[in-house]
Amino acid sequence: AAPAPPPAAPGSFPPFQAWNKNGLQIEFACTKDASNPSVTAIEASFTSAQPTPLTGFNFQVAVPKYMKLQMSPASSSTVPPSNSGKVTQTFKVANSMHGQKPVLLRIKIDYSAGGQAVSEQGQVDNFPPGI
Repeated sequence: AAPAPPPAAPGSFPPFQAWNKNGLQIEFACTKDASNPSVTAIEASFTSAQPTPLTGFNFQVAVPKYMKLQMSPASSSTVPPSNSGKVTQTFKVANSMHGQKPVLLRIKIDYSAGGQAVSEQGQVDNFPPGI
């Protein structure tokens, strides 16, 4: 018998900006699970243009009922100032309605900047087609 062909490489998508407010930028880079197209791995990258570091940084994601979420811890709880470095956090979403309903995330961001506590919430719905 002929050997089975190697599995196709998971599809990856160009990074896109998911959030930009008060100098904080979040980029999402998405890759698809080759064996299960309803699963998307997302690496979020956080950079800050603010002159002071963002400390106590906490990024949370909520998904609609038709999706499942698995979060990994962030690489750091401090985002460096002046775009001098980035913090990354990966998470996976499984969309039980893949192909019928889009991937949709609600995000919550908490941090302190220059002694001021900041809490932001928003929605990310600008995923590339095919996610």
